[in-house]
Amino acid sequence: MKKIFNIIFIIFFLSTTGCGFTPILVKSNYNFSYIIEKSTGSDRVNSNINQRLKTLKGNEKTYSISLNSKESKTILSKDSKGDPSILEIVINLTYIIKDNGKIIVNKNLTQRSTYNNISDKFELEKSEEILVENLTMILTQDIISSTLAISNDN
Repeated sequence: MKKIFNIIFIIFFLSTTGCGFTPILVKSNYNFSYIIEKSTGSDRVNSNINQRLKTLKGNEKTYSISLNSKESKTILSKDSKGDPSILEIVINLTYIIKDNGKIIVNKNLTQRSTYNNISDKFELEKSEEILVENLTMILTQDIISSTLAISNDN
């Protein structure tokens, strides 16, 4: 039985690694990069987006980008004692991408995530930090996708 499992595993491994699949937003050879012109709002959100955008090292085109973000946390549900039980983090992002001073993209985005309250406040803070990182990764992917759409049109 173990021998059959090993053979199936080897066949599966060889068939998936040889297909040439690479996710579009993971590839590192973009032909553009960004200069952060201005960032206002939530420092935590802006720094996460800035870090991700700085990893792009395209040589052909450099776009300037302005970020305006707002992060908010709201209580969606309370337990019988009145303590929060379900919370929601909402990140609103407005970004403007310019090419030689001309606005080519002006978008407003909203990402949200709900989560359960945790009695351990340290764990709750770490959980919220992970949620914000995940939401900003999605927002960054949207920024890159909109730039890819513009650069592919040219």
